[in-house]
Amino acid sequence: MKYLERYNGWLHLIGWVVYIASPLLFFSFSNTWFPPNFGSFLLSKLAGDALLIAFFYLNLQRLIPNLLSKKNVIAYVGAVAGALLIYLIANDLLMQWWRMSRPPMLGQVPPPMPPPSGRMPVRPPFGAIGPPQITAFLSFCLITLASSMIALVRDRLREREEKQQIQLEKIAAELAVLKLQISPHFLFNTLNNIRWLTRQKSDNAEEAVVKLSQLLRYVIYQANHERVPLAQEIEHLQHFIDLQKMRLTEQNSVSFVHEGAIERYQIEPLLFLPFVENAFKYGLHSQQKSDIVIGFRVGENHLLFFAENPIFENNLPKEGASGLGIKNVERRLALHYPQRHELHIYTNATTFRVELSLELAP
Repeated sequence: MKYLERYNGWLHLIGWVVYIASPLLFFSFSNTWFPPNFGSFLLSKLAGDALLIAFFYLNLQRLIPNLLSKKNVIAYVGAVAGALLIYLIANDLLMQWWRMSRPPMLGQVPPPMPPPSGRMPVRPPFGAIGPPQITAFLSFCLITLASSMIALVRDRLREREEKQQIQLEKIAAELAVLKLQISPHFLFNTLNNIRWLTRQKSDNAEEAVVKLSQLLRYVIYQANHERVPLAQEIEHLQHFIDLQKMRLTEQNSVSFVHEGAIERYQIEPLLFLPFVENAFKYGLHSQQKSDIVIGFRVGENHLLFFAENPIFENNLPKEGASGLGIKNVERRLALHYPQRHELHIYTNATTFRVELSLELAP
């Protein structure tokens, strides 16, 4: 619709030029291209066409929006009938003026004087198209039909655009809610880590606060963007992982790797954080060996993210406890990467693994 609006004026101008010029190109008058009084004929034709053009825009901009679209059919029909009557009377007067101004042809007897009643004998100006009243009526119907069809198409396109805009606003609001649900969960986990470091009187507590400020800065300023550089998203995860490492024991290890040209692509922000949080929340044990593996593999317009952690009987998630973050991610994937993502979750007696595959645009 934006394309049509951009060239709307030119399209109308071309259409009217074709409409006005067509009779001059395709009809002959008395086997010649032009009648003897072509100037008078042209003026009368342009005056009649001007009336039709005026009604075209009256119907398009006023009658249909204010009457027909509001189900006021009787008023609309009355307005169109009144306009038709005015046009037929005006057209008849123009035809009479044209006939009166027509000079006699060479070798012809001048036309007789009009009868006492003052009425002119009706005689078609064009030898091929019949009485002028019928031609005027058909022209009026054509203009009415054309303007009505344009108004109908315009209204349908506008309704479709409004529905699409409402849908986009709903999606934007839903995404904002999903991100707000992620941020507090992430913040609570991070504050718990800092509290643990403080209780242990760890020298890493101050560094943890610095890491937290970096994480919060990213969440506050970058999460509102539709896309962020993949390199920034990975750096954000690295800060989160570094913060988590501060409370690891000798039994715990974390591997975070990335391969490929991460600087070439952009990604939806905070998409991988819930999986990383779950890996640390349920994949660490203070007395048993636990290895967490997190990584990215970036290929040509393709990304594979994976996170793997062990499962411990005394640290199993309660039913529904860890599902909110993953459900949020699934919903965001459906909105931002429809038909362009695959999410697989593998679980056995000892291991929990997530694999997320995305098609990326450079």
